[in-house]
Amino acid sequence: RLEIDAVLDELASDPAFDFYCLIDSIEGVALLREAAARRNIGRPLQLLLEGGIAGGRTGARTLDQALAVARAVREAGPLLTLRGVEGFEGLIGGATPQEQDTKVAAFIDFLVAIARACADENLFAPGPVILTAGGSAFFDLAATRLHNEFGGRESQVIIRSGCYLTHDSKS
Repeated sequence: RLEIDAVLDELASDPAFDFYCLIDSIEGVALLREAAARRNIGRPLQLLLEGGIAGGRTGARTLDQALAVARAVREAGPLLTLRGVEGFEGLIGGATPQEQDTKVAAFIDFLVAIARACADENLFAPGPVILTAGGSAFFDLAATRLHNEFGGRESQVIIRSGCYLTHDSKS
């Protein structure tokens, strides 16, 4: 909770500080809502809903799970606001490069499906819907598959490099 308070302090002290927090559970939404209510910084904490993979460390694994989290964010307004969807595809493997590409493409399509479902329910805050993915080896797949429209809403695609200092690994 100290980390959340530190971010909220920065947001309160610097109106130009543009910060986005990842969220993947209803429990996380409740924790952030409680902290934001306690601190009352005068603007919402901006959130990106994280999509995840089966066996992965974080992220909503199903569309229903993701929508439940997004609805919880909406209920926590105006303290919290949903700005987009994100995921990390860097740990998705496959027996062959083609199988890996197919799995990564399916995961990115899952992120887009989450965003589309959230847009259909008007769960995003006003402004562009942010779609972002990182993983360092799949820029081409992410860049081409994330470009979508959501009920006429503008989207902003951000491709991240993934882990550049440390990296998860299966041992």
